[in-house]
Amino acid sequence: WDSSVYIGMGKYLYSDAGFWESTRPVIWPLMLGFLWKLGNVIILGRILEIILGGFCVLLTYLIGLRLFEKKTALLASFLLAVSPAFFFFNGIMLTEIASLFFLLLGLYLLAKGSHFASGILFGIAFLTRFLQFIAFVSILMAFFYIGKQKTLGKHTKIIAGFLIVLSIFLIFNFFMYKNPILPFTEHIILTKNSGWHNHQPLKFYFIKLFNENVFYLLLFFGLFLIIKNNNDKKMLVALPFLAFFIFFNFLKQKEMRFLIILMPYMFLLLSFSIFEILHK
Repeated sequence: WDSSVYIGMGKYLYSDAGFWESTRPVIWPLMLGFLWKLGNVIILGRILEIILGGFCVLLTYLIGLRLFEKKTALLASFLLAVSPAFFFFNGIMLTEIASLFFLLLGLYLLAKGSHFASGILFGIAFLTRFLQFIAFVSILMAFFYIGKQKTLGKHTKIIAGFLIVLSIFLIFNFFMYKNPILPFTEHIILTKNSGWHNHQPLKFYFIKLFNENVFYLLLFFGLFLIIKNNNDKKMLVALPFLAFFIFFNFLKQKEMRFLIILMPYMFLLLSFSIFEILHK
């Protein structure tokens, strides 16, 4: 259903056809609507998402190369590529893969020192899936921690890039609904009053993650080492993972596809842990 909604919204944006849901972000419908204009959106949409999934694997490697070591980057990208949830949902035209691509690209640009461009990518990721705001805030906090309060100018560039993208969406909302924040408020109401059939106990992800990788619990060893040894740059991976992991576990509605947006961080931490244990 969600995929058909995004396609319908895309048609609505480019024609008189389709339909509209105000609770949804707009970037993915914009992309699917463009593909609909080109031809068969079902085929082209699947191909696009598979390509974006491939780039997510590549970006996981490139980020790992910047923040960890080459062997950690290689193993993490491999683990992401063979993850059952990541593999299964890649090509179903939901927002997890597309938003993850934009977020990881923003994180990679941030690691390279392109602060304004990274802010723009974080904004696009947020407008592809609203939950990516958690990643944006946690990465911003980690970057502030790394700079030890000496990166105010860089922070300003990141936030400025994010706000430029957000302001375009707010202006669109004003003309569309006469209320700039309507999609956010309605989205919160929707999430509180839907998905009851997927309400799961707290143990759900702890058990289900064994399907992704039987050794996944080792990642907490790497997380401990990063915090203990004050590995500043690795906090750009550790903090988003922690924020997402805590949030998803305390969310009543639990689905494995939700975790796709934290998996690159998870597998980087797991790979780091494995090589640290082997080294020691």
